[in-house]
This record gives sequence, structure tokens and C-alpha cells, in this order.
Amino acid sequence: MSEISLELKNIKKSFQEGEDVLEGICLTARKSEFVTLLGSSGCGKTTTLRIIAGLEQPDSGQVFLNGKDVTSLEPNQRNVNTVFQNYALFPHMNVADNIGYGLKLKKTPKKEINQKVKEILELVQLSGFEKRKPSELSGGQRQRVAIARALVNNPEVLLLDEPLGALDLQLRRAMQHELKHLQKKLGITFIYITHDQEEAINMSDTIAVMNHGRFEQIGTPDEIYNHPKTSYVATFVGNANILKGVVAKEPNNDSSNRCIRIKTESGEVLVDISSEKNPPKSGEKVTFAVRSENIHLNKYSEIQTQRIHVLQAEVTEKTFAGGQLRVVLKISEKQNVVASRYGIDMNVNVGEKVFLSFQPQDAVLVDREEQNADEGHSSSHGGINA
Repeated sequence: MSEISLELKNIKKSFQEGEDVLEGICLTARKSEFVTLLGSSGCGKTTTLRIIAGLEQPDSGQVFLNGKDVTSLEPNQRNVNTVFQNYALFPHMNVADNIGYGLKLKKTPKKEINQKVKEILELVQLSGFEKRKPSELSGGQRQRVAIARALVNNPEVLLLDEPLGALDLQLRRAMQHELKHLQKKLGITFIYITHDQEEAINMSDTIAVMNHGRFEQIGTPDEIYNHPKTSYVATFVGNANILKGVVAKEPNNDSSNRCIRIKTESGEVLVDISSEKNPPKSGEKVTFAVRSENIHLNKYSEIQTQRIHVLQAEVTEKTFAGGQLRVVLKISEKQNVVASRYGIDMNVNVGEKVFLSFQPQDAVLVDREEQNADEGHSSSHGGINA
């Protein structure tokens, strides 16, 4: 038996001539894996999900479920189920009838339907709610019913289209943990859609970051957050500063901590390139990302006693929200950088001149393929996102 539940091969889709919604995407999901498609509205997440479910046909490419090509099969011929954001429950049916509806269509014996409904209600912690109508349930309870209805058919793959989007923040976070626990207990492959970066990181085994109909990067939450490959991934997942410069010194390959010195408009910094297979050479233009929480601010007197590489900056803004202080710093006429800390204050003031620094290992080179293809090309994802 295949260890792969779902495989997408070179899926292309366009709804209008010259407008590609999906640009030949490929994706593999192993059995019992929680895979999240993460991206902003209009990037192609829902179209991808609908193609997997059979609700849309790709212009080209193939969909495989458990090793079988199902591209041309109707939705009811695929062993997948979908949970939608609006739950799509039948308002005139009670909870038990909603959950058992799919089994009834399959002409499953009534006794077996009742038993399966009972078991799945226990699993989603809704025992005793069998006779209630959807209008008598809370948002979280309706969401559990929708999940139970999808799971009772024991699908090979469960598709979830932003199922927590209609819930308030506290309930959404609680349901994230419940949903992840349920997925691990059942061992079913989940393909989950969200635009919420925190949700994706908290729940997923694998994240596929989508942008304009293609996958910018596919990896574990750690890889996506700490080792982004592109400036888009760095800024979309978390808060990252995107900086540009020129390599001033080639790395010392004999050193265990390989760093390069990068010259920017406001100073020189060190960037660790230990994980780079093809280190950049002297004189090469590079782009690198540093997360706002890894930016350290120093005054001139502090810099004099430390041998660290720094960038000169001016504090232009200080704001506090959600337990986090956000400081905007101007490092050149065209470039701002954001530093963030948990707490209500930081020992800097608006208008003050400071120095910012970061550890070499907290910076990561991005957009290498783009730069290697055309060193003169300027990334469209520059600037800050915080």
C-alpha cells in the first residue's frame, strides 16, 4: 500500500484566457499528515481544494489518491470529504440526521448508521446533542457537527476550507488544538486552507505557502519560519525585514561558523551562510531577511564597548498593541526596519539616533534563484511587513 495519500502533478487552471489561477503546482501529502495551504485571498488555495475534491477540473495535470489517478472521477467517486467555512448543515435536520446523511445516501443499514453516528459524536464531544437542530447550537458546536459529518464516511483525505474562520479568537484557538488532536487520533490526512499564519504554524506538519497560483515554499513550520526561501515567505509568515546589499567579503570555508560581510546603505552586517549550498561571491548583490524580534537596538556608548556590526538608524515610531511594542527605524531614505519586543516600553525615543544589530544566524538569504537568474532584477517584495 502506498505511503502517499494525495499527490498533485503539474496542476494548471485558468478561468479566463491569459489569467492563470494555478501555474503547474505539485504537492505530495503522506498518510496521516496535516498539510496546510497558506496564502492570501486569491492565491489559488480554494481552487486547489476544489480540484482535489473533483468540484473543478484542471486544464492539465493529474490528481492521485492513494496511488490512483482520480482526475476524471466525479466527486462522489473520490474518497474525500470537505468541511466548509459556513458548515453547510441542513437546517431542517437534527444533528444525528445531518451526520448520517452521507451514509444514508450510500444505503448503509440504519442500525450501522446509528452506531457510527454515536461513535463520531463521542469523538467530537457532542454526545447527547443528537436531537438538536443546527440553530440550537453554538458556532463551535456547529463546526464539530460539520467535521463529524465529514469524518463518519472515513475518507482517505479530509479537505478543510477555512473551517475556523467564523469563530471568535479564543474559540478558534481552542478548536485548533481539538482539531489537531482529532486528526492525530484518527490518522486521516488533512488538507487545510487558511490565511492565518499562526494557525498554520500551530497545526501543521507541512505548510505550502501559495502566491499567485504557485507554491513559493513547501516545508515544516520550522523551515517556513526560520529558513524562508523567498522574501514573500519571510514577510507573509511572521514579521520580517527585507534588506539588500553587496557581499563585501567571501566566506572562510575553513571556519565552522561561516559568515559573509554584507555592505548596505547604512552599514555592514554579518550573515551566517552555513546552510547555503552555493555561497554568494564577493561583489554579488544579495537580499536577506531578519525577523523583527531578532533586531537589537543599542546606543552609541554601548556600541563602543562591543565588537559587533551595526546599522545606523533613527527611531520614527513607537506603538504598542497586543502585548508587543513595535519600533519603526529609518536606516536610509528608502528603507525602514521594524524591531519588536514583548513589553510596554523600550529604552529608545522617537527622533533618537540608535544603532541596530542582529546575530549572524538570525539573518537568512532569500530570493537566491531570482538573483542568480537576473542580478539586476529588483524583488517586488522588498520593504517591511510588520
